[in-house]
Amino acid sequence: MNRAINTQRGASLIVTLMLITALLAAGAVALYLQMADTKSASYVTQARGALYCAEAGLSGARDYVSNSSASWPQMLDTDSGNDPAGYPAEGDLDGDGTMDWRVTIKDDDDEFPTDNPTVDSNGTIFMVSTCLAYPETPREVLELVSFTAGGTNYRNQQGQGAGGTNNVN
Repeated sequence: MNRAINTQRGASLIVTLMLITALLAAGAVALYLQMADTKSASYVTQARGALYCAEAGLSGARDYVSNSSASWPQMLDTDSGNDPAGYPAEGDLDGDGTMDWRVTIKDDDDEFPTDNPTVDSNGTIFMVSTCLAYPETPREVLELVSFTAGGTNYRNQQGQGAGGTNNVN
């Protein structure tokens, strides 16, 4: 009779060990899923931040690029080595001394029949802003920019009956 009791004690120990092992495995799986979810949320947050960073680059370099339209040929010719001062445009968003974005320009497909990316013949280029602050989730944003020369307002030279000011210059 003692022998039967000892066998039952061993069986209950094995069942207990199997239950503990199953619970530990379930806990490990739950921990793994939680860590993966946290990492995924972090990736989404960084991707969104990188997009905003690239958009900030467009905003920060827009005046520089539009005011430097005469230098666009030098900027497009990447092999010349004589880029104008301040090109490529870079900016530091958080003030830590490390550049967070870089803006360069790229020619649109305006030459026919074969495109020449180092020549702009229609006064239209792409501003390309790249976020440098998030290397794990790189983002790049493009904006089409056209240069048009300023016109002249001839309203004051219209006659009196044409809605003008009777040639008051």
